[in-house]
Amino acid sequence: MSKKKTPKSKENNNQESLSTNLILAGKYISLGWIMVTPIIAFTFVGNLIDKKFNLPYLLTFIGLIIGLSIGIIGTVRILKMKN
Repeated sequence: MSKKKTPKSKENNNQESLSTNLILAGKYISLGWIMVTPIIAFTFVGNLIDKKFNLPYLLTFIGLIIGLSIGIIGTVRILKMKN
């Protein structure tokens, strides 16, 4: 006695698949923001401090390196997460 799937259960399965795909897409779309935001923020702050103390672009470069490191760490953490 095999039971056939009713259209309702197939529709429910499609909705679950769609929601899973949307969550996965959101995860990967956010990677760009997670990478770019700390780079821009730390570089901007480093540049402001350089201008205030009349330094060559030392702190701008340090801010860029710190922002890049934080962006990479955040990206790796997101990619390692399961569902």
